[in-house]
Order: sequence, then structure tokens, then C-alpha cells
Amino acid sequence: ENYWDKDAVKLDKVNFKVLKDGQAGASLYDTGSVDDTTISADQVEKYEGSAALKKRLVTSSFYLKQNLDKVDDLKNKDMRLALGKAINKDDFVDKVFNNGAKSIDTFTARNTAKTPDGKDFASIINSPMKYNVKEARSHYNKAKKVLRKNKFVFKITTDDTPENKIRAEYIKAQIESTLPGVTLKIQQVPFKQRVNLEHSMNYEISISGWGPDYPDPLSYLEIMTTGNSNNNTGWGNKDYDALIKKANGELLQKPEERNQVLKDAEELLLNEAPIAPIFQKGEAHLTNPQVKNLIYHSSGGDTSLKHVYIDKRIDRETGKKKK
Repeated sequence: ENYWDKDAVKLDKVNFKVLKDGQAGASLYDTGSVDDTTISADQVEKYEGSAALKKRLVTSSFYLKQNLDKVDDLKNKDMRLALGKAINKDDFVDKVFNNGAKSIDTFTARNTAKTPDGKDFASIINSPMKYNVKEARSHYNKAKKVLRKNKFVFKITTDDTPENKIRAEYIKAQIESTLPGVTLKIQQVPFKQRVNLEHSMNYEISISGWGPDYPDPLSYLEIMTTGNSNNNTGWGNKDYDALIKKANGELLQKPEERNQVLKDAEELLLNEAPIAPIFQKGEAHLTNPQVKNLIYHSSGGDTSLKHVYIDKRIDRETGKKKK
């Protein structure tokens, strides 16, 4: 009652339900037990046309994280670039997702930050990580000559959910068909174990992801500096580290110069290819149309509930005003 802006708050309380079953949210929504829930990609079709269905692009990028320390073949930059260019990401998103996700060629996700002249930072990046079979095979042939072998086996680690199995199987099929001689073996483990494997450097290739804590490209780019606890690829680059240091120090009051340095840093990272961007996360929700002013954020906390209220004049099924 002592909150400074208490008159703006309309809700008395908010109840959260923690669900281990990814399918359960839709059932709870259908019975009127919850007002907002995420649903899995395979559930979206059932609710197409519903006033409750909302799809949003989340500022989280997902990518192949490659362990240069553990796998000698991945020390070869041409091999890393070949893997990154071998995946038809547009087709991947169209066939695997139905929740607002998009393909991505950059590390920094769309809608993370604006440039000084108002553009999306991700849109100004000249990325070498676009799907290109000819270029992928060219890099692959160079790698084979240097490594003096024609067969390669990599273990790719992902989370142990049905959705992640489908994603990994698609990536496996794409890479193996584009790069004959490469075999990917899928390892599915619980999320926490996958993260622990990355931090202990006990993986080969991992389908990993990152989202920003604050609306600036540095929230992504800083984690790939040498020695950062979230880098765990075995890759490091002094020039990259120097660019990030400048962006986080002497250029903080020089937005145009800082933006150019951040652009240079991301392009250097992508050309070195310790990571290979694949998709930007989408999220499908069922939201009661009576819920108003629910705000989603691109960084930091997911939502703001301060101004939310329930408008009982709206029909929950149709989303239209009751007669």
C-alpha cells in the first residue's frame, strides 16, 4: 500500500504455475485455469485463427557452439565455416517451427538494439554465415586438404525434449547432405546437463543460445571475449578483445564510433566462426483476450505486469466485446 504508483496497479495478485510438461499449458488454458501460457510448435496449428493465439519474436539467438579445444578438426576455420554455411535456415524455420521464430545469420538478435541512426543493429552486419551450398563445399574441400582426411564424425549435443530432437535431426540431415563425409551423432541430455557440459568443455558441438540482459550488442558480444565464462569454445582473439574493450570503455560517449567498433567485432567473430547462428527464438502464447496491457520486453525481464488489467467486457473465446 506504500508503493509510490499504487493507483496505476490494477491487479491484486498474480498466480504463477510452473509446468514441467510442455503440453500442459494449453490444457490449462482451455479449461480457463490460466490466462497466459506458452505452447509448443506442434500445438500452434490447433489454435490458428483463435483470438488467444499470439506469436512473438524473442531476442534470443541460437547457434552451433563449436569446441575447438576438444575437437582438433574444429580448430580448422574452413571446417567451422563449412558447417555454418551448410544449413538451409529458412527451410529449417519453416518446417520445424510454427511459433514466430526466424532464421538468423548474426550473433546479435534482431530488436536487441538500435544504431545511432535508428537502424536495427543486426541489420547492418555483413555476415558470412548465410546458407550457401557452393561456399560451404568450397570451405569443406579446403579443410579436407589441410586435415588430410575425407571422413569426419562430430557429436552434437542438444536438450532432451521432442522439439530439440526434431531440430537436431534436421540440422544433422542438412549438414550431412551438404557436406558428404561428415557424420553428426546426436546426444540428447537435460538442459542443466547440457549447460554443465558446455561450461566444463566436455562437448564437441552444442546447440546453444543466448539472450541479452540489456539492450545493447555488447550483451551478446562480450561473452565471446577470451576467458569469459560463457565463451567455452576454446576460441579467443586479441583483436576481438581489443574492440570489445574499446566499446566498453573509451567509446562509451562516442556512439557513432562505438557502433562501428561493435559492427567490426561481430563481423570478426562471424568470420572466425566459433559459433554458427541458426535461428532467432519464437514464442507462441495463448493469452486471454480479456488481459490488457501485458507488455513483453526484448531484454531483461520477460514481461511487465504493472499496468495489466482484466476487461470482463471482452469475450474470452472471440476476443470481441460482449453484446
